[in-house]
Amino acid sequence: MMWLLKGLMLSLIGSMVIVLGACGDTQQQRESIKANGDPQTGATRKYETVMGEIEIPKDPKRIVATQYLGHLLTLGVKPVGAGTASLNQYFLQDLTDGIEDIGDDQAALEKIVSLDPDLIIRPSDKNYEQFAKIAPTIVIPWGAKDLYAELREFGEFLGKTEEAEEAIRHYEEKLAEAKAKLDGVVKEGETVGVYEIWAKNFWVVGESFGRGTRNLYSGLGYQPPEAVKEQIVNGGAGLDISLESLPEMAADYMFVTVYDADGGGDRAKEILESAIWKSLPAYKNNRIYTLDINQFSAGDLISLEKQLEIQTKLLLGNGK
Repeated sequence: MMWLLKGLMLSLIGSMVIVLGACGDTQQQRESIKANGDPQTGATRKYETVMGEIEIPKDPKRIVATQYLGHLLTLGVKPVGAGTASLNQYFLQDLTDGIEDIGDDQAALEKIVSLDPDLIIRPSDKNYEQFAKIAPTIVIPWGAKDLYAELREFGEFLGKTEEAEEAIRHYEEKLAEAKAKLDGVVKEGETVGVYEIWAKNFWVVGESFGRGTRNLYSGLGYQPPEAVKEQIVNGGAGLDISLESLPEMAADYMFVTVYDADGGGDRAKEILESAIWKSLPAYKNNRIYTLDINQFSAGDLISLEKQLEIQTKLLLGNGK
């Protein structure tokens, strides 16, 4: 009888241990969910944005980006949806298989809903409330930060900080290789400029507008003409000039793109055949390079590296 009573007591104690252990596990799980989100529904965290603090997935799986596709692909992240303009970027097109075209801006809302995203990335706060109702929405104001700062921010909220730093290191290595190849091509005191012709505008392009300017100025260390330097480097917005003022603004080496829309092509033909254009030292020295605007419209690291290859090849055509 005694042995039976002893066995029942041991069994009861064992059951209590199991129950208490289970209660402890449940409490631990509750605390974990409170801090990190339910692992079955996806862990979340607070993230400070220009629109205030929002809750975002720790490991987003279904991202939609109306802009900044190049940054995502640089970090090895393929969104489920992206804006039309981003998908059409020349050097990104081979990397976009499986990404849905959401159109652009307001027209994208219905398509975005159908993709059931867990995170949306926007370049402005336009219609923010509508996007935020679909999924947590991070606004990265277009052009407000330096390229590296932008990429590092993406790395931070996507959990890809190491990938961001590696991408920057890789790009810096490519710049160093290009510098070595181009040593002595552009002589001290010589200038480099980027120009773009529109139907009603003639731009000396600043670094904030892209067109490969980051490679030339921040990357390779070239200088624009002194007359426009303030408007060009360090994120400058560029300057709209007249054909008559071009001789003062012209560089020793000139990269040119043409925006064909609305008669831009006709305007370019008029400028490129003008006496003023043909009087430029860059023209006489065969140092004007016409670029494909489609290849030079993006400013992500994938595109910049490809643009750098083109720029280097063109400059090397002049030899030492």
